[in-house]
Amino acid sequence: MQRAVWYIVTVALAVFVTACSDREEAVEQKPSAEQKGSSAEEVKQGAQGALAAAQQYAQQQKEAYQEQMQKRLQELKTQIEELKAKTAEAGEHAKVEFQELLQDVHEKQEAAQKKLEELRAASAEAWEKMKVALDAAMEEVQKSYEKFRARWSDKESA
Repeated sequence: MQRAVWYIVTVALAVFVTACSDREEAVEQKPSAEQKGSSAEEVKQGAQGALAAAQQYAQQQKEAYQEQMQKRLQELKTQIEELKAKTAEAGEHAKVEFQELLQDVHEKQEAAQKKLEELRAASAEAWEKMKVALDAAMEEVQKSYEKFRARWSDKESA
């Protein structure tokens, strides 16, 4: 009988120890509140890093576009000045016509320059929307210049 009691106690003790060790493993597998906090903090920092990188990229794109548009405006200005110098040699009637065309080109060029200045003042997030307006303004300047140049070429060949 004593042997049976020892046997029951031993089995009960083994079951108890096994159950306790399984419970400790289960507890160890669950992340603690501290671990959860650090994991959430890591995700938050990662998201902030990604956002900062995206903002930096947008800013770089904005600056590159500004430089490109400023260069394009300067090139058009130089071309316009060259044509303006050529028209100074034209007759009085032609000068009046060219003055009107030149005025149109200058107005559109000033509008494009204004849009470029607005773009410079815009945030990195808003510049994409403003880019569309500046592209349209630059297209208008180009069309006006082409019209002026075509008229000059017609007069020059006549």
